[in-house]
Amino acid sequence: MKGAKLNVAVIGAGISGLSTATCIQESLPAANVTIIADKFMDETLSIGAGGLFRPELEIGSSFDEIVKYYKDTYDHFVKVCLSEEKAGIQFVSGYHLSSIDQNICMNKLLSNLLPDMRLAPSDELQRLFPQRFKYGYFYTTTITDPRYYLPWLQNKFLNAGGKMEKRFIANLQTDATLKDFDAIVNCSGLGAKNLLNDWRLVPIRGQVIKVKAPWIKHFYFADGAYIIPAFDGLVTLGGIKQYGDWTSKVREEDKQFIWSRCTELVPSLQNAEVCWEWCGLRPHRQPLRLESEIIEVNGSRIPLIHNYGHGGHGVSLSRGTALKAAALLNEKLDRNHYLKSKL
Repeated sequence: MKGAKLNVAVIGAGISGLSTATCIQESLPAANVTIIADKFMDETLSIGAGGLFRPELEIGSSFDEIVKYYKDTYDHFVKVCLSEEKAGIQFVSGYHLSSIDQNICMNKLLSNLLPDMRLAPSDELQRLFPQRFKYGYFYTTTITDPRYYLPWLQNKFLNAGGKMEKRFIANLQTDATLKDFDAIVNCSGLGAKNLLNDWRLVPIRGQVIKVKAPWIKHFYFADGAYIIPAFDGLVTLGGIKQYGDWTSKVREEDKQFIWSRCTELVPSLQNAEVCWEWCGLRPHRQPLRLESEIIEVNGSRIPLIHNYGHGGHGVSLSRGTALKAAALLNEKLDRNHYLKSKL
């Protein structure tokens, strides 16, 4: 070991990086953990997320694996919601609707995790959404507001002795600032495309409008458009999902598209105050990269754990993949004779 204690670097300070860093602290409480990133809090992709827990199953390497990541995350959100008022997690009910096919509105994981999930009868859909949707489900899930959850995670990390350093890492193997670390955990999101020359990693461009609409109490997800309430009356309006688009600026035509679809879905939103607009590039990789290897860094061979490529599911997978990354780190450290008993 390079020092008296194990020194771990986590690259990335979005929801994946913060979640992974706290999970490492929980599994290796005597280790020194440092988050290194060039963007924090409001600068990260995570800050724009609507935060609705609505899993999709197409991003993992196996069904059982991805189900476990989602379940671990949901169980964590429920536990935190019931015990931590300042964490920005709440239960919210709402509708998932489709004008095309009933199967679009649900999956096996949702029905297993959410006990109150029910099929919305046609008369209910006709009354609430006249002539709009043929199929729909109503259920209660969690919404995680990143304006509160990211600071909560960061404070938890710092209170456990974690450190944070703002700098850009261009090359893992030659960066002189990494010489004192015994292990690296890569949660760099879309930055991993250049950092690792990962050709599988592509952006999925998203754009949202954040509005003040405290009367909106339910979420709505309908044919790709979504309306997600958060704390303080803030509501996220969205529905943009553009694969391979690297444009990081807000587009007026996308704003008009979002606004027209969401106000058609819930007409009262026409009276909402627009607070700000946001655009972000979600890091999509199929499958998401959650694996370990040994690399040479400044002449030393050390473990490298990867946890990136969550696409638009970063919030819903955050705790589950972080737990897996921490487990991979422990496994790799044991194999390299870094025994916990010697920390």
